[in-house]
Amino acid sequence: MAIKFTINIPPEPQGRPRFRSVGSFVQTYDPPKSKAYKKKVAQVAKMYAPGTPIDTPIGIKLVFYVSMPKSKSKAWKQRALTGQEVPSVRPDIDNYTKAILDALNGLIFSDDGRIVEMQVFKRYTDHPRTEVTIEEKFSEIQTKLF
Repeated sequence: MAIKFTINIPPEPQGRPRFRSVGSFVQTYDPPKSKAYKKKVAQVAKMYAPGTPIDTPIGIKLVFYVSMPKSKSKAWKQRALTGQEVPSVRPDIDNYTKAILDALNGLIFSDDGRIVEMQVFKRYTDHPRTEVTIEEKFSEIQTKLF
């Protein structure tokens, strides 16, 4: 079984956690921008979520399509659209990934500890979005082990 969907909003990286003092305790919370992004991702994912979150090993593929810099030439942009130029700049790919996994945790899969394989890509586009593919890996792994 595979779950595939597209999040048609520009990818946002997970922001650094924020801290505040509450009496004698320190409370950690998501920056407002990260929290809002994860909420939007969860809204899209709910349409594709199984009845109960997947509780077996899974593989996940994430493709982050980010906007091209406006300052680049037409020729450069054409190369970027064909994959000859890739966004090897900030934000880091792991911060994009963290935001998506946090949003899907407990909704699509029971815990991100269930992820046993991951493919993550960052590409340029005219239409920023994130494509998500999730596959159960239990039967595949079981077949290879036994």
